[in-house]
Amino acid sequence: MSRIGRIFASSIAATVIGGTAMVGLLGAPAQAAEAAAPNSGVSISSDKGCSKKVRVGNARYKGDIFHSSAKTAGYNHNHVGIFYTTKTIVEAPGSGSKSQARTAATLNKCGPVYKMYVKAKQTSRNKAANYAYNNLRGKAYDNNFAFNKSSSNSKLNCSELVWKAYKKAVNIELDSNGGPGVYPNNIKDDGSTVVYSTRR
Repeated sequence: MSRIGRIFASSIAATVIGGTAMVGLLGAPAQAAEAAAPNSGVSISSDKGCSKKVRVGNARYKGDIFHSSAKTAGYNHNHVGIFYTTKTIVEAPGSGSKSQARTAATLNKCGPVYKMYVKAKQTSRNKAANYAYNNLRGKAYDNNFAFNKSSSNSKLNCSELVWKAYKKAVNIELDSNGGPGVYPNNIKDDGSTVVYSTRR
């Protein structure tokens, strides 16, 4: 190869390497933002009341749902949350806490923990996740499960948050029995959800 050819090839290689590095630098803030979540270390009611906790961990897809065991005063009502990204969860943790984003990789819940996806296009799952993050955080806890489907967004419980994210964003009904109140098991048992991971 001539001297000019070597210089030209070297210039192309430097440009490719420099461009790759620049893409990496531009991608890093987005990844950091995806992993960031406030209050991720807070221990709250849906995290308590069990002898064994398991790590929720990351999801396969944005818009996925997790379901965990949860008890209050001996009543096993269970718990759900929605993945805003594959690494960040939005949930209504329980009485005394506002709905919030939490980091999936460090979030422990009472087992078993099921992770599931909703049978819909990814664009629809994205819209539901975005709706939860943008509209359903920072809300006081709603103790009314029996009629939570008709209540406003000013207060939310866990299943109400997940149900409203899909219902209001893309009109997907995640309620196996169709009653006036939606519970965590109604979401898990609905025909539109598919469990792909179980952690015990």
